[in-house]
Amino acid sequence: MRIVGTQDRSEIELDPVKAYRRARVLDAMLHAALPPFRRGVTRGTHEHFNQLAAARQIEAARKLNGT
Repeated sequence: MRIVGTQDRSEIELDPVKAYRRARVLDAMLHAALPPFRRGVTRGTHEHFNQLAAARQIEAARKLNGT
């Protein structure tokens, strides 16, 4: 293994079973923070959909961070 840089990378789980379980927990947290999915067809420009996506990301981050 080659170490590059001085940052601590201990957050990387090397055991595949533990990594899978950790990922499932994180996925559940993210799923709970998502706003309800709107159904149907929506028309708009690419810029409009980028703005909607950015707003959803901010809302999810607020729910995860508790602010």
